[in-house]
Amino acid sequence: MSTQPELDTLMQQCAADAVQFAAEEYQINLDFSLESLLLVDSLLSRLHEVNRLQRFSDEHMFTLCNIFAAYVGQIFINVVGGEWIHQKADETAPYVSLNYNNREFPLASLCYHKISKDHNLSVRDYISKAMSNVMQ
Repeated sequence: MSTQPELDTLMQQCAADAVQFAAEEYQINLDFSLESLLLVDSLLSRLHEVNRLQRFSDEHMFTLCNIFAAYVGQIFINVVGGEWIHQKADETAPYVSLNYNNREFPLASLCYHKISKDHNLSVRDYISKAMSNVMQ
């Protein structure tokens, strides 16, 4: 079982992987700013098209969703706070979510839905709403 510092480090590394992937594969510069969420939306929409033409393997999809969830979550943490939680309620499908003030934000699931189902979903809008809701 991992400790909180280990989980935080893992998620920071995943976020860095998202930055590297965006730069190497799409020449997109992600800088952990709120404005960069527009670039994430654009990139995930492009991944939706790639996936539509040639379906990603489950492993590749899992990796993409988790690195971009980590990137988006790190922005949220930098702006308002929060912490990563390893959710194990369903032992067969554990996952990591961002929690803030007893609210859970399943960001990998959001990324998955944008890539696999609805490219019109907006990560930026989701994070904006989440931030305004927790700051009230």
